[in-house]
Amino acid sequence: MAILSKKKNEMTLKEVTKLLDGFKLPTSLYYTPMNLEEEKKKFFKSYDYNPHFVYKKVKNNNKEIIKKLATVTKISDVDPRISSFYIDLIKSKIEADELLNAVGNNSLVSEISKRRYGVPSDKLFINACLALKGKNSSYNIRKKEISDDDKTVLEYKDVCEILTKVLEELGLNDWKVEKSRNISKNGIKVGAKECTIYINKDISRTKFKLKKTIVHEIGTHVLRAVNGENSGFDALSKANLSSYLDVEEGLATYNEMLMGYLTEKWLKNKAALTYAIHIGEKMSFRELYNCLLGILPSKSAFDVTYRVKRGLGDTSKPGIYAKDVVYFRGFRRVLRKLQATPSMYNLLYAGKISFRQCSWVEDGLIPKAKYIPTVNDWNKIFKKVGL
Repeated sequence: MAILSKKKNEMTLKEVTKLLDGFKLPTSLYYTPMNLEEEKKKFFKSYDYNPHFVYKKVKNNNKEIIKKLATVTKISDVDPRISSFYIDLIKSKIEADELLNAVGNNSLVSEISKRRYGVPSDKLFINACLALKGKNSSYNIRKKEISDDDKTVLEYKDVCEILTKVLEELGLNDWKVEKSRNISKNGIKVGAKECTIYINKDISRTKFKLKKTIVHEIGTHVLRAVNGENSGFDALSKANLSSYLDVEEGLATYNEMLMGYLTEKWLKNKAALTYAIHIGEKMSFRELYNCLLGILPSKSAFDVTYRVKRGLGDTSKPGIYAKDVVYFRGFRRVLRKLQATPSMYNLLYAGKISFRQCSWVEDGLIPKAKYIPTVNDWNKIFKKVGL
């Protein structure tokens, strides 16, 4: 039986969902150099060395899936708004695959990532500069990261146990916590497709940082995924259109602020990513790093430079990876929207949706969110799990 319906430009929701689920787009894995630690050591042993990154590509069936989806112009059995969303999603997945395969090619990574995520506007750049100068009265930030009585460092076993308990308290019994080597050192990552929170084996967190991480990762990324799964549209539980990312990451930062966990250091790091993307495309890795040294400590300056130069091969040549503009831009957009319309907060939890799709919730096209913890809920959960 042919996968396509009689008209080759149409598919059912079930058909397109099955094909989209077959896409393998592990951008973070592709865009992490195999020789990162080696090149980092060379960089810090020199005053003029620029990293030469080497990447590993993983086989997938994306080309075959793209052939089947490329001609589709309509999803036949859904509301026209949902159909348009899925058609845009097909185009977005094709573009994401192009970005995946561009790794190592400076000009292609720059071109595709700028088209996909946009670049900082002049206004956003100015606000990033103000944040970097400490002009943060527009944001409810915490000056000091941890109190004197909160210096306990939690290692892998403790972190795993606490995250598992938090999931249980939220009633997310289908979710689990697992060790992973395919994420950054000391990292935590949400795998919505596998209903799994992945943790680096060498992770360590203070209680403050772990609460901040939980509010960001579980309180935003996991709960939007779970509510999206309940919508009946699989794509709303996973990464979808690039436009959803501003809300996804902006809401996560907003939640940190709401709970009192957004520090001046973390806001500056997000602003620095915007600053670096704006000024850094024509600069080498070293030149951009040297500029950032004027506003950031050496470790943070390297991390920011690396994030906006990852995906490039020879970093002595021009190029930028623009994805991380979404953090500061998204936070400011979410903050403005929720200050103007506080009721939008609950609407945004209906799935991995953008501002525009909030009308779908209001119109009953997708159901209201089931899981929306309040500040009081989080405080009770943290007390119960020992945080």
